[in-house]
Amino acid sequence: MRLFALAPDEIEATWPDYAHHFERFARERGDMSADQVRAAAMDGRAQIWGIQDADAVHAVVMTEVCATALGNLCVIRIASGASRVPIQERLLDEIGKWARDQGCERVRIYGRRGWLRRFPRFKQTGVIAEWTLRTH
Repeated sequence: MRLFALAPDEIEATWPDYAHHFERFARERGDMSADQVRAAAMDGRAQIWGIQDADAVHAVVMTEVCATALGNLCVIRIASGASRVPIQERLLDEIGKWARDQGCERVRIYGRRGWLRRFPRFKQTGVIAEWTLRTH
């Protein structure tokens, strides 16, 4: 298995290899469409990371660097793909190194509660909740 991080000019040519992961995330979570991910990565507002072998891309991650009152923050906005890919910890390490190089003080992850068990380096500091105002 190999890790990758894509530069903005690499997104368009490689998109067919991993777009299905972002499309699945959009169907399941609805936070961001695959097209929005691609556009943000192509213009440098977001970064795409992944795990692949010779056959396929098995997991993808989208990060964004956000300026906050406490300094830069690296936010892992999307993670999609095989949940038990053996090098996920290595991918987090690489994202952490990159984030430090970008001047980030923290890495925040939005995800399921199970992520806290899977990645003990993250500590729960709050709750993300959603209020639906209308029904269909």
